[in-house]
Amino acid sequence: MKLSEKALLYRELAKLVGSDFHLDRSINLLLKQKPSHARQTWLLGLQRGLSEGKSVTESLTSECGSSTGALELALIDAGERSGRLADGFRHLARYFEAWDVAVRQALGATLYPLVLAHLGIVLPELPAIVTASLQGEPWSLRAVFMPLAVLWLILLSSFLLWRWLSRLGATSAAVDAWLGRIPLIGSVRRHWALARFAQVFHACLLASMRMTECMTLSGAASHSGVLRRASQDAAQRIAAGATIAGAMADVHGFPLLFVHGMATAEETGTLDHEMNRWAAAETIEAGDSIQRAALWLPKIAYGIVVLYVAYRIIDMVAGYYGGMLKQIDAI
Repeated sequence: MKLSEKALLYRELAKLVGSDFHLDRSINLLLKQKPSHARQTWLLGLQRGLSEGKSVTESLTSECGSSTGALELALIDAGERSGRLADGFRHLARYFEAWDVAVRQALGATLYPLVLAHLGIVLPELPAIVTASLQGEPWSLRAVFMPLAVLWLILLSSFLLWRWLSRLGATSAAVDAWLGRIPLIGSVRRHWALARFAQVFHACLLASMRMTECMTLSGAASHSGVLRRASQDAAQRIAAGATIAGAMADVHGFPLLFVHGMATAEETGTLDHEMNRWAAAETIEAGDSIQRAALWLPKIAYGIVVLYVAYRIIDMVAGYYGGMLKQIDAI
């Protein structure tokens, strides 16, 4: 399911459930709107699970597990337990809306360098092709197609490698820490991970879950190996009698400012408000980080393309004049 579709789905569910519509009726109303195939499949799966007497979380896990992530299940589970299912849907709607905007910005930023890269490959070869055509000499598009094939092979390989590393980084602290050091992109990952952690923790607090359960669920839903390991270690310390902020401070992985905010919130009894504030703030920070990446990464790509075009032009001119000099020497 696309990010925009998920945002729409959860926004509509939050609207209906928040207006005291029963969930079964809400599903029927949304199905009557003739949603896309992906949303329809999700709604029918949820409806089928509920008809079998399962909870919302159990229904989604068994019927829609492939299209429902850990963050969604954690927030919906917490909302269901607390009787604030609409709040869980609202959290998810805001999250997927922000993530959809971020992805659109990133794709828009890569479009211009991608076009320049293609032009940088094609344009330097045109003079040689035109000259050969005018002189009646044989010419081939191999010099154009081969670099284009290499370019797309690099792009596809980079995409698949990044996708694999991102999934691995969701559970591996070492890989996640390495990805977090990548300029521009690393800050985006860190802010999104902390936003997810705070969102789930806030929902778990509203559901009155045990602190150890709040910590482990939030770490698993963060999609960050570093926060996942830190949450597991902190949960063990909390179970042994440590405070929440004290446990966070004793493990490696939580930002220092975040730990300090939790310490004061824990003392004043406003932990739920503090988590909600951090969730909103980190979502905004993640969006700002994506804007910075969208500003600088195309410039870097543009610089690489310019250098390649300059190299091709110099190489073409050198070949042209080199051929002329050989002809003059032969005379």
